[in-house]
This record gives sequence, structure tokens and C-alpha cells, in this order.
Amino acid sequence: MDSLRLYFKLIRIAFQARMQYRADFFTGIIGVITLNVVNLGLIGILVSRFNNLNGWTLWEMVFLYCLWILGHSIYSLFFWHIRALEDYLIQGTFDQFLLRPANPFILFIGREVQYLGLADATFGIAGFVLAYTNLGLHWDWVKWVFFGLAIVSGTLLETTINLLVACVAFWTGRSRRVGGLIMQLNSMIQHYPMDIFGTTFRVVVTGLIPVAFMNYYPALMLLDKTDRLGGWGWLSYMSPIVAILMVYLSARLWNFALQRYSSSGG
Repeated sequence: MDSLRLYFKLIRIAFQARMQYRADFFTGIIGVITLNVVNLGLIGILVSRFNNLNGWTLWEMVFLYCLWILGHSIYSLFFWHIRALEDYLIQGTFDQFLLRPANPFILFIGREVQYLGLADATFGIAGFVLAYTNLGLHWDWVKWVFFGLAIVSGTLLETTINLLVACVAFWTGRSRRVGGLIMQLNSMIQHYPMDIFGTTFRVVVTGLIPVAFMNYYPALMLLDKTDRLGGWGWLSYMSPIVAILMVYLSARLWNFALQRYSSSGG
């Protein structure tokens, strides 16, 4: 409980520091919203050329994209700087988190906020409302609960995948290039439905780097498209369980890395 209280206090301080630069805040928000509009515009152009993309209509793909962006917005807001872990390790400034009488992970993740996540959230909510309306969806409470779980699961999956990659820097000193490759893979699967890709790619983004559980699988359940998976339809319900598993794995790796950490002396 004390760690949670400390985390929220650190986040408040970090956000106040960010708000000292108001012009940067507003231009950044506009820039992120514009980028998301362009991304959806490109998807729309692609779908318009083929009427649908392997059975996915334009508004279904808008739904798919916005389901991801809602989870990504929370990651972007609170956990984006996990990717900068290698900088702290190389410069020797990571030691500051170990010298204070508090959980090092709480001190690290409370270090910064990336307010551009607010732009992603704004765009995601607007896009979801439009997609929900145009698809004529009428969910019961079960689907609304699962929708909320899918967003939280997407956040946890993106956070833990990036943390696992970042922890590699404890041994190698560098991890950002690997993180960049995974980010490109993640971007590809979040922009387009996974079933337009080959079997090998599907196996990788399902079992090896489980980015498909951020939006594709839960979207199948929410859009009543689980029949596309055949006998694997149960995968569409697995995002929360996969997220919990990834939290466990990343926590174990983080603790293992801390036990073997030696300062760079920078």
C-alpha cells in the first residue's frame, strides 16, 4: 500500500513537471492525434480498394485499431520510459533507484509520464464510439466487462513485453534495437487483422511474442468472429490469462536481474 501511495505521488510530480511546458504539451497532443488519423486513413484506403480485408470491413478494422490504442494509451502515459532502461544502466544512474528506501521498480516507473498517451486515449475513445455505432453493436454486461479486461490486458502485455526486452540490457548493456524490432512487429499486427498473414507469423505473435492478444483475439470475441479460429476459438478469451502470465515472467526476470546487477560506475 505504501508503494502504491508513493507511485501516485511520483506520478503527480512527474506530470506537474511535464505541464511546465504547455506549448510542447499541446503540439504533442495534436501531433499524436494527427498520426493516428493518418494510420486509420491508410487502413481505410487499403480496405476501400478491396471492399474488405479477408472478411474484415472498414469499421471492424477501426474497432481493431482503437481496441489496441486504448490499451496502448495507458502504457504510453505511464510506462513508455521502460524502453530507456539501458540509458540508466549505461550512465550508472540506475543506482539511484537502489539507494533509496523504496521499491526500485516503483521508483523507476514513477520517474516519468508521457502525456502524449492522453492523445491516444482521446483518439481511441472517439474511434471506438464511432466503430461501435456504425457496426450496430449491442453488448450485454459480459462483453462490456471483457472489453475493460481487454484494455487492461493490452496495457499489461505491452508493458511486460517491453520490460522483458529492456531487462536484457542488464547483461548486454543494450536492448533498444531489439525493442525497436518488436515495436515494428507490434505495429504491424495492431494495424491489420492477424488472419491476413501466414501461419508462421501467426504462431510467432501468438506463442512467442504474444502481441496478438492485445487486440486481435479479444476483438474476435467482441465482434462475434470467433468462428474464424475454428477449433482454436478459446484463444479469443485468453488475453487476461496471458497478461497475468507475462506479468509473472517479467517480475521474475526483473528480480533476477537486480540480484545480479553491478553498477557501471558512471
